[in-house]
Amino acid sequence: MKNILITGASGWLGINLINCFLKGIDIYPETQNLNQDISINVFIPKTDYNKLNNLFGNQINYFFGDIRSNEDCKNFISNFNSGTIFHLVGLIHPNKISDLYDINLEGTKNICKNAIDNNLEKIIVLSSNSPFGLNKDKNTPFDENSNYNPYFNYGKSKMLMEEYVKELQIKKLINTVLVRAMWFYGPYQPDRQNLFFQMIKNGKVPLVGNGENLRSMSNTENLSYGLILAYQKQEAIGNSYWIADKRPYSQLEIISTVRKVLLENFNIESKNKNIRLPGFFSDIAFLSDSILQKIGLYNSKIHVLSELSKNIFCSIEKTEKDLGYKPKIDLTLGLKRNFDWMKSNNNLNF
Repeated sequence: MKNILITGASGWLGINLINCFLKGIDIYPETQNLNQDISINVFIPKTDYNKLNNLFGNQINYFFGDIRSNEDCKNFISNFNSGTIFHLVGLIHPNKISDLYDINLEGTKNICKNAIDNNLEKIIVLSSNSPFGLNKDKNTPFDENSNYNPYFNYGKSKMLMEEYVKELQIKKLINTVLVRAMWFYGPYQPDRQNLFFQMIKNGKVPLVGNGENLRSMSNTENLSYGLILAYQKQEAIGNSYWIADKRPYSQLEIISTVRKVLLENFNIESKNKNIRLPGFFSDIAFLSDSILQKIGLYNSKIHVLSELSKNIFCSIEKTEKDLGYKPKIDLTLGLKRNFDWMKSNNNLNF
C-alpha cells in the first residue's frame, strides 16, 4: 500500500488532486487507475472536515491540525513510515504579512522535518512564479535557470521556502521536487476567481495599460496532471518544474476568450467593454503595495492591481522534456470545462 499524504487538501487544487487520484482525468491516460493500492491521507483544519467528507466520504483518511504547529505536523506524519507528501499548503492573501512566513516557510519546515524523521521517501512542494517577480520583457520567459527576484513578501516567503527545500535535497535528507504553478483556475475555485469571470461578463474588469502583457495560466486539471508526473517520474527528484499551458496569453486574449466561451457554449452574453486604466495605475498600486507591506499591512485589491499590466509567464520546455508533460487543455477548453463544472454546481449565475 502506497501512502499519499496531502497538505492543503481542502483547497481547490488539493480537491482536484484527490479527484485525480480517485477518478483520473478523462483526457490524460497517465492519471487512470491511480487509485490502485494507495491510501490517501489529508492534513486539514478540523473546520474543513465537512467540506471534504461531503465530497469524498471514507475514500480518504482525515487528520486534523495547523501547519504552523510542529506538534500537529508530527502527530500527522508519525502515523506513516513510508510515503510521498504533496505539500500544497500556501497562503497568498494574508491578514497580516507575518502570516506569509509562518505558513509558507515555517509550515513547510514543520512538514519536511517530520517527513525526514519518519523516513518518508519524497515530498513534492508547490511553489509559484512570485519568487521570480516579473519578466524583464515579452521575449524572456521564466525557466529553471531564472534568478530569484521576489515579488513582495509572498514572493520572498516562497523563495525562502524553495531555498530550504533545495538544501534538504543537497544534504540528501529527503527526495524533493519543486513544482512552480502559474495563475490557475478550475473546479472548486474560490469566490475571488468566480468574481474575476463575472467582472469580465459584466464589462467591469479593469484593463490596465494596453492589455498586451503576457500571462501563463493553467487549468487545475493540467496542474494536477503535472503533479502526478512529478510523483511518477524518477527523473523529477531534485529538480524544479514550471507547470502551465503550452503558451502564455495576453490579458486581452484572456478576457475575449472568457466572453467567447460563455456565449458559444453557454449562451451567456457579455458586455463588450472593459474599465480601461492607464498603465501608471499599476505603478501607483505597486508603490502603495510596497509602502503597506513595509509596515506589515496587506490589501489584496491593491496587490492584484499592481501586477495587472505586467508580464508573468514561463517556459515549460524542461517539464515537457523531463516529465513528458503535454498539456492538452488550453485556455478555451479549460474555461469550457470550468464553466461546465460551475453550471453543474449552480455557480454560473452571472
